[in-house]
Amino acid sequence: MLKVQTVGIEYITQIWSNVAPFIERAVQYTNDYNLDQIKVFLTTGAWLLLVAVDDLQQIHGVATIAFHNGANDRTAIITALGGKQVVNQNIFDQVCKIVRGMGATRVQVYTRDSAIRLYEKVGLKKKATLMEIKI
Repeated sequence: MLKVQTVGIEYITQIWSNVAPFIERAVQYTNDYNLDQIKVFLTTGAWLLLVAVDDLQQIHGVATIAFHNGANDRTAIITALGGKQVVNQNIFDQVCKIVRGMGATRVQVYTRDSAIRLYEKVGLKKKATLMEIKI
């Protein structure tokens, strides 16, 4: 069984070569940020890095999380999630427990339409469809 752990900002650069491939695959369909920018967000503490590890501390998945403090909720926003079979109830429950301990009252994921059913299986509900235009 995989265990989800936080990675302190002081260890990001030490494990970067192990987590970067997971993050790179996770953000290949977005142009909101690139791998170098994500590294800056993580090493400055603006974002949180979570890893899913086995009993031998081998990394099987990675999540990056940004927090937003709104009027009614502190939202944990999963900005990247990469790995094999890491969208399951066990992993998601562990992520929720960690971010709840950091004050989050809800979790959001921005995802492609092709991944919606995966997230619905762990209890997320489609709230809106995001559309944009670059100006």
